[in-house]
Amino acid sequence: MKTSRPHAMLVFFHCGTNNGYSITMWEDIFWNMALNVVGASERIHFAYATMENGWPKNLEPGTNVLQFDSHARDPASLEAIREYIQRNRIDIAFGFDQPVRRPAYRTLRQAGIRTFLSYLGAPVSSLNTGLILLAKKLEVRLSRHQPDFYIFQSRGMAQTATHGRGIPPKRTIVCPSGVDADRYRPGDEAPWYAHDAMGIPRDRHIVFYAGHMERRKGVDVIMQAAIELIEQRGRRDVHFLLVGNHDGLEEPYLRMLTTSPARDHVTFGGYRADVPALLRSAWLGVIASTGWDSFPLSGLEMAASGLPVIVSDIPGLNEVVVPGVTGELFPPGNATALADAIERYLMQPALRTQHSVSARARIVGSLTTRHVIERLTRIVLGAHARTLDGRKPLYDDFTRGPTVRPLATP
Repeated sequence: MKTSRPHAMLVFFHCGTNNGYSITMWEDIFWNMALNVVGASERIHFAYATMENGWPKNLEPGTNVLQFDSHARDPASLEAIREYIQRNRIDIAFGFDQPVRRPAYRTLRQAGIRTFLSYLGAPVSSLNTGLILLAKKLEVRLSRHQPDFYIFQSRGMAQTATHGRGIPPKRTIVCPSGVDADRYRPGDEAPWYAHDAMGIPRDRHIVFYAGHMERRKGVDVIMQAAIELIEQRGRRDVHFLLVGNHDGLEEPYLRMLTTSPARDHVTFGGYRADVPALLRSAWLGVIASTGWDSFPLSGLEMAASGLPVIVSDIPGLNEVVVPGVTGELFPPGNATALADAIERYLMQPALRTQHSVSARARIVGSLTTRHVIERLTRIVLGAHARTLDGRKPLYDDFTRGPTVRPLATP
């Protein structure tokens, strides 16, 4: 097997520059992975679909940055990326959220890209069967310039590729995401921070949610569980704190509580920069998605902060916890089951402590950003070696790799 190190690497995003916190985190991870792979910062090239928001704030001046959109069809844009790849001798491309087909893929290959990987942060399809799945498999097979490998954050997400989009299992790799375990950590230096910042009485245990407010995220299920616990079961020792709402997105959920005493036990906190501190004051984390979900970072952040996490049992999301060890699963949309799980922790503080310790240990042991960088480094180098000699991918072969450099600042 040829083991030559790639000469240069193109990391390209599906979105524009300065697109929010999550992209900033991935910029850091992908930068360090690329540095491990090619060995020198001048051989790393970052590309964004647009530069309308200016220079990437997370990257140092002098970093190789260009505008490139894989949707591009016009000859000038395609010739520009072809010339750039050839001039910089880029032989490996790593795309964020790149699907099976895009117009510019052919140009990437013709310009000299030997290995092409796509890292997917969301499911690529609903599940399919029969003729629909067969047709999608045929389309994938006929897509000559597609990524060599597709990297997913969870087994559930990978299943949407194989059983939905028709991507062969041999092209899929699972690499769980991770979080900064120093930023998200337990701590008793400010145990009432969230209570005092949000006006929550200190005699209430906080159940925490952070994320989007669209219907698929199951915020209505959390509201129903609040009504069940407070109105139906008479509990007054619990408070629900939800952050991430903006522009009135919380209003439909608050209307569910209009005539319920649960209204005084629910707070929507909006966008917050102090989520790590809020988490250190919380008792439990909850994610109640009813539609698709991925492998949400918010669940890992809760666990890293020492919270048992209760999540709905849907593919991808259910991999965030080890049931009965670091948290619990409940049937999607079943508010009574969610209320039962919350109440068990309220009534059994020793169980909550046990799961808290286990949740934190699991993150520190295998789900930090450093683990992601190490895994991606091995995956990319292993994938490149296999594309050079024509062999098919096996994830187990990628778990052994070179010594990984210390984290660097982009």
